[in-house]
Amino acid sequence: MKHSPLRLDLLVIPGLLVLVACGAPQQEERNNPVIDTVAVAPPAPVSARPVHWGYGEEAGPATWGSLSPVYALCGNGQGQSPIALTSGGTSSSPTWRFNYGNTRFAVAHHEHVEDLVDNGHTIQVTVEEGSTLTLNGTNYTLKQFHVHTPSEHTLDGKNLPMEVHMVHQDSAGHFAVVGVLVKEGKANANFAKLVANLPAAKGDTVTVAGEQLDLNMHLPAQEKAYHYVGSLTTPPCSEGVQWLVLQDMITLSKEQIEAFSSRVGPNNRPTQPLNTRTVSTVGLTGSMQ
Repeated sequence: MKHSPLRLDLLVIPGLLVLVACGAPQQEERNNPVIDTVAVAPPAPVSARPVHWGYGEEAGPATWGSLSPVYALCGNGQGQSPIALTSGGTSSSPTWRFNYGNTRFAVAHHEHVEDLVDNGHTIQVTVEEGSTLTLNGTNYTLKQFHVHTPSEHTLDGKNLPMEVHMVHQDSAGHFAVVGVLVKEGKANANFAKLVANLPAAKGDTVTVAGEQLDLNMHLPAQEKAYHYVGSLTTPPCSEGVQWLVLQDMITLSKEQIEAFSSRVGPNNRPTQPLNTRTVSTVGLTGSMQ
């Protein structure tokens, strides 16, 4: 049997020079030399909320886009919310339907409050599973609603005292938000329950076991709405959000509005350019029961 010749290599060890006998390289290895590689650690995952943001001058809406790459759309997005709305206009053919039946839009009522959280930016209520919105054949589940004082959308160039956002999400993660504008007037019995249970301090959570909220009372009579495609109004300002801002409003008393505004206001993002988007004034059909 013919043996491969041995090769003497030098192995350098600090202070020593050692001869090492090695087998001759195989033909395959000679034809396919090994290329040295350097292992590179993968980049650290980026948090969805890596940095603090707020509504003051230091980390307010004007700076959101520069606070983190995750927030880039807040600064350079072309389909951002909120926007300036103009009352009136001609209604298009109704394509959105609000109903508590087998129609295109449904929000279940009599869902009890699970958590009422003041997270420092807004007061948010998380509701039980079961409240849904069906929009153009897509089912969205109501995840939470929260408040902005004053309103984020403007109407004819003016802010309303408050705006409620009913945030829905479909199975693919897409968002649909129903905006409800609030004007000062008669006290709202449903919101009175929230006012009575507001957290005492930022970051606190209040659980109201067994308390019932009729979500229908969060909505005015639905006859017309403004529809457009926009974004979340807080970082990361994700776009592609279906927006319906109801033209009719609900009323809260001056004291009820102040109960929210004294804790979170002002927490409204300024209106954003419409750019190439259009706003449809859509007639709504169906009945609320």
